[in-house]
Amino acid sequence: MDSLLLRLKSEGNNTTRVDLLNAVGIAWTLAHRDTGGIHYLRQAEALANELDYGAGKAYAPMIEAYRYELTDRYPEAILAYKACIERLDRYGIPQGWGSPLMDIRSLFISNGSQPERLDFYTAALERYEQNGPALNVGTCHHGLGGYYLMQRQYALAIEHYMRAREVFRIHEPRSANNETMVIGQVYQQWGNLARAEQFLMEALEGSASGHNAVSETAELYLNLGDLEAGLADTARAMDYYRRGRALLGPADRMSRTLFRSRLIPCHLWVGELDTARIELDSLNLLRDAEAITLSSIDGRCEVDLCNHLYQLKLGDAPLAERYLERALEAAIAMKDLPLMLKYRKMLAARYGASGDLPKEAEQLRAYTRLNDSLQAVADQRAIAGYEGTVKERESALELQRRETSIKQQRIVLLSAGGGLVVLLVLGYVIYRGKKRSDELLLNILPAEVAEELKAKGHADAKHFDNVTILFTDFKGFTEASEKLSPQELVEELNTCFKAFDGIITARGIEKIKTIGDAYMCAGGLPVPASSTPMGVVHAALEMQAFMIARKKERDAQGKPAFEMRVGIHTGPVVAGIVGVKKFAYDIWGDTVNTASRMESSGEVGQVNISESTYALVKDAVIDEDGVASTHRVDPHRTSDGTGRPLHPTFTFTPRGKVQAKGKGEMEMYFVQLSANKSA
Repeated sequence: MDSLLLRLKSEGNNTTRVDLLNAVGIAWTLAHRDTGGIHYLRQAEALANELDYGAGKAYAPMIEAYRYELTDRYPEAILAYKACIERLDRYGIPQGWGSPLMDIRSLFISNGSQPERLDFYTAALERYEQNGPALNVGTCHHGLGGYYLMQRQYALAIEHYMRAREVFRIHEPRSANNETMVIGQVYQQWGNLARAEQFLMEALEGSASGHNAVSETAELYLNLGDLEAGLADTARAMDYYRRGRALLGPADRMSRTLFRSRLIPCHLWVGELDTARIELDSLNLLRDAEAITLSSIDGRCEVDLCNHLYQLKLGDAPLAERYLERALEAAIAMKDLPLMLKYRKMLAARYGASGDLPKEAEQLRAYTRLNDSLQAVADQRAIAGYEGTVKERESALELQRRETSIKQQRIVLLSAGGGLVVLLVLGYVIYRGKKRSDELLLNILPAEVAEELKAKGHADAKHFDNVTILFTDFKGFTEASEKLSPQELVEELNTCFKAFDGIITARGIEKIKTIGDAYMCAGGLPVPASSTPMGVVHAALEMQAFMIARKKERDAQGKPAFEMRVGIHTGPVVAGIVGVKKFAYDIWGDTVNTASRMESSGEVGQVNISESTYALVKDAVIDEDGVASTHRVDPHRTSDGTGRPLHPTFTFTPRGKVQAKGKGEMEMYFVQLSANKSA
């Protein structure tokens, strides 16, 4: 911002001065969070009107936007931000870091309106992908990444941040390193600390090229400190925190506050209560003076948690509980789901320790509901499978960069001597071959099975008690195949099956195989906790929604389209590898046959489920936060114990006993999303 102010002093009354005034106004507000920025924006508006400079006048709504934001009137601020974004779009002005399009995400957080954030960025992404500017596509991916991160949908968060990084590398290179840092943060929350450290260290090396090298480096030290704290290495965590805080000046109040909130627990863990008290007093004063929120785009500042931990050390359990309850209230208000999980679990433990069993049970129920609804599978299978997909989506620019690097390495090797060259090239070829074979193995087998196969030379078949199997089949496939060329037919099948792959991967469901135009997948294996019957039903409904939308699209184009039946059944299976050539992971048992009959006995556009699956999902409920769960202790309850209403997740149409080939008559149900379903 200093460079902008310096340029402003020497600039005359022209359009460049208008642009500088707008840039300073926005940068000032982001840095200081006071009305000083509005002063510059008013000057910009006046001069833009005088010059009749339309692009300069486009930022005028930010005057009201900041006025509302600084007084916590978030709904009005969001409307003003949107008005400014519309004006900027009208003039085709790109919006990257520090723009209204990027910063509106902080208002969605403060207002606790995450669903609106999803809708806003999804619609904007579609618009910018069609019409540009290209930079705005990256900004929208960043906004969507943050949404999925707060929902604990880590794979989707990483995917959007990866895509944002690709766009920024081309159109705003100084912002790309921030995406690398954020990807590391997501892996850290996902529990993959090795990958987290890899991305954070990569970002640390590139931080000098960022928009704000000092603040970005400080934030990376904060992240690395969090990583070490998670590994219980308090000394290294404190070292990172202190190095990061030392980079910040007195004006960086928000960032310094974040470091205080991290250092206080460390001081308590090593028994430095006096130092913790001094830091805590400053933290409480800063929180009150600056109106620092629990969660923001700057990071999480858990002031109440620090007070809770300090009071526990002093032995004042009742006061400690009150601080933790206040922290939970703030997390609920902001719909910060990871913090809601964390605080509910901690509160349950505190209530249990104090003998308040009803409150303990209440928090455990709420925790279980929330945890079940956020099936964020952090096992190695999910991570490895996802990263394979991400690598395939790397941009051509990145691939070209890698090829150039390899060529440079070859030149160095060739100059090092013949014998050494042979050894190094041979080692590289072996490494590449092993890496490629591992990737291929993970593409056809679950990671657990692949590791067992590599270790033992074979993989044992295993029995699973409760697996939910989903079958799909297309109606009119034969007729469509007569109207489409072989290439068109395969392309359409591929489009549908790729969509299905994405749907089930997001819910931790294992793809088993495709047979012609049929698709088969299963939830609850090879890791039983990886997915739930409710998740499989959700996936089936999403598949049907995709097919219905796809048919409308192709009908409008006058092209043949598929319609689909889906069947689901839950029961025991045996799973393992078959054959030694072109081996595949497969499942066997009567459950498979019954699931197939559910599909063939269904109807187009419907999801047909068996009685056993119905019994597992019929009591699924959703609370007012959009949190779904199958853990409804009493089917007649209408609230979650805290007065918040519960609604059924699904509605069912009983079909009675329906004849199933080879099975006789079986109870079946059509399932749909409830009208109250919002998750």
